[in-house]
Amino acid sequence: MNKHFYTLVSSILLTAAATYGQEPTPTDIMRYNQSDLNGTARFRGMSGAFGAVGGDLSSLSINPAGGAIFNHNTAAFSLSYLDRSNKSTYYGNKEKENYNGLDLGQMGAAFVFNNYNENATMKKFTIGLNYESTKNMRNDVFFRGMSNGNSLGDYFLNMANNAKVDHNISNPQGIREDLNNNFNYDQGYSDAAYYGGYVGQQSFLAYQSYILNQGQGNGSYTANYNQNSRYDQARRLSTSGFSSKFSGNFAAQLGKKFYVGANLNLHVIDHTQSSMASEVIENPGSKGSIHTMNYFNEMYTYGTGFSFNIGAIGQLTESLRAGLSYQSPTWYSLKDELIQGMSNSIVGESPVNFYPRVVNLSGSYRVKTPSHFTGSLAYVINKKGLISVDYTYKDYSNNKFKPTSDDTYYGLNEGINAMMTGTSEVRIGGEYLINQVSLRAGYRFEQSPYKDEFKMYGDLNSFSAGVGYTFGSSRLDLSYSRSHQTYKTHLVDTVGPSAYAAADIKNTNNFVSLTYNISF
Repeated sequence: MNKHFYTLVSSILLTAAATYGQEPTPTDIMRYNQSDLNGTARFRGMSGAFGAVGGDLSSLSINPAGGAIFNHNTAAFSLSYLDRSNKSTYYGNKEKENYNGLDLGQMGAAFVFNNYNENATMKKFTIGLNYESTKNMRNDVFFRGMSNGNSLGDYFLNMANNAKVDHNISNPQGIREDLNNNFNYDQGYSDAAYYGGYVGQQSFLAYQSYILNQGQGNGSYTANYNQNSRYDQARRLSTSGFSSKFSGNFAAQLGKKFYVGANLNLHVIDHTQSSMASEVIENPGSKGSIHTMNYFNEMYTYGTGFSFNIGAIGQLTESLRAGLSYQSPTWYSLKDELIQGMSNSIVGESPVNFYPRVVNLSGSYRVKTPSHFTGSLAYVINKKGLISVDYTYKDYSNNKFKPTSDDTYYGLNEGINAMMTGTSEVRIGGEYLINQVSLRAGYRFEQSPYKDEFKMYGDLNSFSAGVGYTFGSSRLDLSYSRSHQTYKTHLVDTVGPSAYAAADIKNTNNFVSLTYNISF
């Protein structure tokens, strides 16, 4: 079986036949909807409750009319330190993984243009440019447990049998039994995708690594592993990359008490997820049957998106402001690159290490995230402090993969519509000024985007605190924020309901942010 030994090398075979990526799942959409609520330390210290406050570069992402609150040209630069932990529970076994590192949180500037004509309707206008890291995707998750249920091999067995994958796709020209080893396995893996799609490719991978045997009829398969055993199962997920946003803002003050604004936003996604699903079969069986399986996937997703938002702020009284804003959908254009491999040990035989030197390239596809509305109130206390509340409604069932004419994306959108729902998000923040020192605190709550019967993600809870010190025309701000959210994942990702028990993950993020502001 050494004829199947391959290592992943830097040379990559790119063929038109290998244009089938890993099947997307309904939970993948969360990658494009989640945000760390990143930004300036003042913004984070008040948990982002800035919809009616304005006067902060990060507040423009909530309500672009906040740009017109600035009285002076302003620039800000922010750095964040992230400590992220994931505690997993799988079949009663608990594991923990941590990540920590620095992140460029924000940088930008706003320029104020005053109109000194007292009779003019537009008292001033502002132009702002801002960059924010909306999501640091660096993350590590590990779970492990002893299962009495399905084997990892059942994923491949059921896929091949349900699709009745032709034997000539999983084993073209009888290559597994070819002792002369004259076949190009990389090309065979690509051809399996061309003739059998993703299902054919996975069947080829499983058959050539001896997880499956062919049944008597064409399109039928049997397990080459013990299906009546316990299984020590584990999965390690490592993600890296980021999502970020570049915003151009225009805002204006109309009269003495009304502010309007708009943003144009460019979004960038650059994300890699590496996954290793592993299984040790407690009672592997006779010679020639599988003892351990290791299924490797690495998906690289990249692309850009566009969105806009508009908003208004009104001065209701000397102390009370109200804001209303609209965030459009974000329209992404994305591509995927997938590499895969399998490493198995076999009772009484040499191990099989099958890593095709192939990158599967997806065609360009589109993702549209939902729009949302935010209503805000802010009360200023004797110019010494303020209390602010934001409420946002967002319907996650409006997420869409496109083109919808594609059967895969049509089914995926049907799953999103059935599983996801509208959510409410509340942000509360406060600030109090003592001479040159500003003290801040905040709280954020966001409902789960999933219906109760599909609770893949739980509610998000976050609290924050911060302090600022003013040096005349400049200010230094420091904040700390902590968020909690639970979610579920499985041994392998599937489009429909999973045959595997869910691992429960408790995710905790601790951010420390530092911002330098200067007015000029």
